[in-house]
Amino acid sequence: MRFETFVALRYLAASRRRAHVALIATISVAGLAIGVAALVVSLALLSGFQDRIRRQMMERGAHLRVSPERGAALPDPEAARRALARAPGVQGIEASIEGRAWASDVDGTTTLPVRFRNWDEPAPPGAMDGARISTGVAARLHVAAGDLMRLSSTRTRLSPIGPVPISVVLPVLQSRRAGMLDKSAEVEVSVDTARTLSGVGSGALALEARLADPRTAESAARIVRAALPPGYRVETWRDRNAPLAFALRLEKVVIFVTVALVVVVAALNVVSNIALTVVDKKRDLGVFTSMGAAPSSLQRVYLTLGAAIGLIGTTAGLVLGIGLSIAADRFELVPLPSDVYLMTHVPFAVHPGEVAAVAVFAFATALLAAVLPARAAARLAPGEAIRLSR
Repeated sequence: MRFETFVALRYLAASRRRAHVALIATISVAGLAIGVAALVVSLALLSGFQDRIRRQMMERGAHLRVSPERGAALPDPEAARRALARAPGVQGIEASIEGRAWASDVDGTTTLPVRFRNWDEPAPPGAMDGARISTGVAARLHVAAGDLMRLSSTRTRLSPIGPVPISVVLPVLQSRRAGMLDKSAEVEVSVDTARTLSGVGSGALALEARLADPRTAESAARIVRAALPPGYRVETWRDRNAPLAFALRLEKVVIFVTVALVVVVAALNVVSNIALTVVDKKRDLGVFTSMGAAPSSLQRVYLTLGAAIGLIGTTAGLVLGIGLSIAADRFELVPLPSDVYLMTHVPFAVHPGEVAAVAVFAFATALLAAVLPARAAARLAPGEAIRLSR
């Protein structure tokens, strides 16, 4: 064991014999541990919610989408379909037909602007034509599953009395709660109904594909782009949710910076603890210098002491924070009202990369806090140290 490490560990163990030094050392370690634990729990809380949102991105939306760069419809839908079929892991390709309409009950007492689109998955053979709506739309239209509703497109057709809106009357097949990423005023209809309302008799506005592994969407998109001529836009589920993904990353950065201030404040206790140790051990500094210890060795003694405090506090904080996060998620310690939220408890998710970042930040902060008192100890002359310690 090196001289500096041996002396630093002896100082750390001997601090328990002096009440004031032991108290400040305990506060330093406890403050750092609490700060690290708070940072780990905060990031785990955010990660839990954000993982749920990303999971819904992958489950509710298409993983690849091919749309025209100009115009409303694909110039060659079959060429786009063949290009999508070449991508590895494609499980299904569906046409996307959507538009704007007005939804109302059959009596027309309540009218609501909605966005309609065809179902994400193909309908089973013989399935009844109808509409799937969210509970928000159902509440505003005062309809439920089995009732009839009217969809009136923004398009019109000529009639003996002039242009009239294109409308259809459909039974409500399902009224479901909207997810975190779902648009509340959205109605899902069959492909034939969507074509009638949008006026797209053949072809498609876009083609959407689902992959066996959504994480391979970027590599699959590159293959599709290489197989298509100019005039097509290929987007992944990440591209279509880029603003939301940026907001999630920004939220995590802001929370990290805000809660990290607790660690910075705890580092000030490390400064005071090491500075008090320097004052308490002035005689030792003079003796070490008289015996030939270089100023850099004295500085490394207190840097090692700061590193030891940082290591103990960081380790204790990581164990506490990870343990609390895992327990809170496994035993659902923070419940949520299911009639208000889409989940029954607050989710927590511990990511190893984030834990490593917290550990490096906390340890580096504690080490930097020890630099100032360590430099002060290295500048102390041996004669002055012995004289001031009498």
